[in-house]
Amino acid sequence: MSLPSWAVAVITIGAAAILAVSIDYLISLLTRESFNPAGRNCFITGGSSGLGKALAEELVKGGADVCIVARRTEELEKAVKEIEQDMLRAFDTAEVKMGRNPDFVCCCAGASYPKFFLDSTLDEVDHLINLNYLGQAYAAHVIENGKIVFVSSMLGILSFAGYATYSPTKYAIRGLADTLRNELKQYGIGVHIFFPGGIESPGFDTENLTKPEVTKAIEGANTPQTSKECAKSLMKGLHTGNYMIMTDFIGEILRAVSRGVSPSNNFILDSILSIIGQPIASGYAIYMDYLVKSLNKPKTK
Repeated sequence: MSLPSWAVAVITIGAAAILAVSIDYLISLLTRESFNPAGRNCFITGGSSGLGKALAEELVKGGADVCIVARRTEELEKAVKEIEQDMLRAFDTAEVKMGRNPDFVCCCAGASYPKFFLDSTLDEVDHLINLNYLGQAYAAHVIENGKIVFVSSMLGILSFAGYATYSPTKYAIRGLADTLRNELKQYGIGVHIFFPGGIESPGFDTENLTKPEVTKAIEGANTPQTSKECAKSLMKGLHTGNYMIMTDFIGEILRAVSRGVSPSNNFILDSILSIIGQPIASGYAIYMDYLVKSLNKPKTK
């Protein structure tokens, strides 16, 4: 007895879905390496506050040796005392060697000063390139084994008015990470990239001092995450072995839409999110353009 055509279609689709999930699972087993911090020698830039400090605490809980680096001595010393309460087993400043090369590097140092591009000085452009991009590139250049985690931003996936000096540095980090993810495989070095949104920190408060009103309108109700929440999202992504690590569902949609040839976190889910995300992204672009056009400001420079 032959099956009806609808039943054949259902069985075919189901079999294809099972095959796709199975292939994706096998690829994940072969290509992804789960991260275990125990015994790792971890080096974190921007470690005195915000994400860097919270990540250091999570790594210490997992049994890692951690060296945090910062430019502000007072905040660095305060962070040391707080982390020691969580039984930090090995900590030192950047000036003191830990006796072995780091095998986990996370580049958390960064800053943003939102304003319109024509209101920014060239010195500010240079400063953010040096801090946000070159700071991470230099850190990556010295790692000899293990893993490196680049910290980009949601503004390394999409951008809009007010972030012309910041967003390009985070897009550049994405380009560097994509390149090194492939290139450093010859040395057995793993590469990951993290895309957090707003993070509760002194830096977030500083951003709002210069942020244009239209930028705030485009962002909408931008409720920042705590540093600990961001650090936990990063650690979860590392444990899973994901290359591109996000903090929320909106981020996952944007990742799926814009990942290019980067590794998938989940082939089936990414395909669905990409289909959903494309019309949403197009609609959001129209909305952003409408808000900026409504300013109707004459160019003064």
